[in-house]
Amino acid sequence: MNYTFSYANAHRHFIDIELKISACYDSNIILKLPSWRPGRYELGDFARNIQYFKVFDNEGNTLKFTKVNKDTWDISTPNMSDVIVKYNYYANELNAGSTYLDERQLYVNPINCCLYAPKRMEEEHSVELIIPSNYKIACALQKNGNILNANSFDELAESPWIASPTLVYNTYNIKDYKFYIWFQGECQPDWNRIIKDFKAFTTQQIKDFGDFPVKEYHFINQILPYKAYHGVEHTSSTVISLGPGNNLMGEEMYKSFLGVSSHELYHTWNIKQIRPIEMLPYDYSKENYSTLGFLYEGVTTYMGDLYLMRSRVFDQSSFFKTQEQNLNKHFHNGGRLNMSVADSSFDTWLDGYVLGVPNRKVSIYTEGALCAFMLDVQILKNSGGVHSLRSLMAKLYTEYAKKGKGISKEDLLHELMVFGGNEALLILEDHIYGCTDFKPTLDNTYSDLGIEIQCHDNKNFLASSIGVKGVFNSRGFLVKTIAHDSLAEKNKISEGDELIMINDKKPTQEFLDTIKSTDTLKLVLRRRFDVLDIEIVLGAKHYCEYKINVVDDSIYRDFCFGK
Repeated sequence: MNYTFSYANAHRHFIDIELKISACYDSNIILKLPSWRPGRYELGDFARNIQYFKVFDNEGNTLKFTKVNKDTWDISTPNMSDVIVKYNYYANELNAGSTYLDERQLYVNPINCCLYAPKRMEEEHSVELIIPSNYKIACALQKNGNILNANSFDELAESPWIASPTLVYNTYNIKDYKFYIWFQGECQPDWNRIIKDFKAFTTQQIKDFGDFPVKEYHFINQILPYKAYHGVEHTSSTVISLGPGNNLMGEEMYKSFLGVSSHELYHTWNIKQIRPIEMLPYDYSKENYSTLGFLYEGVTTYMGDLYLMRSRVFDQSSFFKTQEQNLNKHFHNGGRLNMSVADSSFDTWLDGYVLGVPNRKVSIYTEGALCAFMLDVQILKNSGGVHSLRSLMAKLYTEYAKKGKGISKEDLLHELMVFGGNEALLILEDHIYGCTDFKPTLDNTYSDLGIEIQCHDNKNFLASSIGVKGVFNSRGFLVKTIAHDSLAEKNKISEGDELIMINDKKPTQEFLDTIKSTDTLKLVLRRRFDVLDIEIVLGAKHYCEYKINVVDDSIYRDFCFGK
């Protein structure tokens, strides 16, 4: 299976792709384009980006084909040896999981645009890039000049690349493993600081798992001139989109860079190796339903931050900030009352990662991370400090992943019982597979570490006073979310309403910042067919801000830096 990637007018964003399939001795061959990409558990329907699709034999004669469904083609191949498929792909989306072409770069996630033959996925696949001579290539695949070689379609699908004249990189080694850090885009990396920090958290992760799944790993960073934050994991690499690039080494953005990098590196074990049984192997043609999203995304979110703390790349305040963000996202989401983490994992295939219906579901990242924290502390308690969640994950790697076994719910129940006892199973039952309130369990868990959760008034006036969040627009303030049982809800304010006047003034951030105290709010809001006047008598606060306070630093530090 040999692909050739080329293009004529980069500014049009169309990539020309030719696939040569050798030894087509059957009467037909089925070709498919993936319907989704690993790392994002929703249908992507990439075939919508194909503009033309043509099939020829070796002599250039047109072959007949039938489109079976939205991303499957049945090609007639009577008495053929080779088949050549020519198609193009519109590449004008730029994020960590997309494919993009312009005059500066050819950036490809093969899972988006490489056709595959289901019966021939285990064959070798090669890609030839027709690119300018001054282009460098960032990719985890074996390279021979401009030719990339993969041992199977799975390896190809898991190996994105950037080809560009402006790529820069540096490397570091941990034991026998080599790591590349690539940057595409305008930025000024402080290599000494970056290499020092990356070596620290990489070392800690490898230490706990015992080894690294691959010999060579690539952090491929797509640096953008505008705000961006997104990472996608692969077997031997990650693509991270981050911006704005001129602030890469600024304190807050650099912490984000470290956070997403540690998260994606942990995925090299957790989901690329430790994988739900429903996803072993991946089926690219349809949904791969699993209720274990808290394991592959929640645990990774928690561990990515924890390893930055344990390696002392993050100080206490930086680590606390990540955990406070999880607390506030959880308690500010009414979906926690309606759908469990497990069911939300299953339903990513239904409504993806967008907000969707108000208060319908929760996040496998946020709630999963909080559950991972609770399980971590419970395992420590149950084992007298001998084991932790890190011990459980190491066992899942050595006893399941390395032996080619997927993780079932029953496997996880068994291992949690072994490491965490009945209380760990209660966390699974109540907070992962159920909708029981997190707060009592979190309070007890933090108390065990000499920590407490404190609730502070939200500085956002509308969030605090009536329980609405939203965005400013040219007409006023657009309501996006409403707190459960809030004054806004009781006064029949709805998502999608526009607040056009507040106390006889147009709402702006500057105006809301000046409101110190008031007993009532007079609102004028525009709904689809009406303009309504509402007066609200203020009372209880909403959307409080959760903060972490250390009561006993010695207990907490032992948790962070112990075994």
